[in-house]
Amino acid sequence: MEECVRRERILEAACKVLQKHGYHGASMDKVAECSGMSKRTLYKMFPSKLELFQILIRDRLFDVRPQVAPEATTAEEELTSLLIDLARTILRPDRISLIRAIITESSESEDVREIIATLETGGDDNALETWLQAYCRQHGYARTNVRSWGKMLFGMTVGDFIFETLGCAQKPLTCDAIQQRTGMAVRIFLSGLKSIHPA
Repeated sequence: MEECVRRERILEAACKVLQKHGYHGASMDKVAECSGMSKRTLYKMFPSKLELFQILIRDRLFDVRPQVAPEATTAEEELTSLLIDLARTILRPDRISLIRAIITESSESEDVREIIATLETGGDDNALETWLQAYCRQHGYARTNVRSWGKMLFGMTVGDFIFETLGCAQKPLTCDAIQQRTGMAVRIFLSGLKSIHPA
């Protein structure tokens, strides 16, 4: 079995173990058993439980690479398509289950809080921030806090969808609702940027 296949199998098992037993109840023994791998293989790829769960959370929730739709021609269409692709990825049932497990564990586990804090502050690979930086350069918006704007825009769109999904909204989100609400949020956001930085 190739290393990338073994790695994915272990991460999938770690996700299941976290959801079933929580971080404190999760053990390398349980992950090894669930993955059908030996503990030796597990420790060879992931030296500790903390590192295993840090990689799991990073890969499944923070290392998401949304794409701009090729047919997008305007800034509004590009940004809308980027956020919709991000929402589609993060709102998948397996990722929502992982988010639920992390929320449950974050109040109980210092390790989980540390993992989230480390991942949240790091990462130059944020597609939304990268798009915003390019947009600001193109329009001459100097000295902008792109990280803050990215968080704001994420909160208006994907963050709101996550909150709604976790809150077990009476009606599940439809693709049309995600598209309409994202488009409206992007229009409001881009208009706001223009008003802060008049031509």
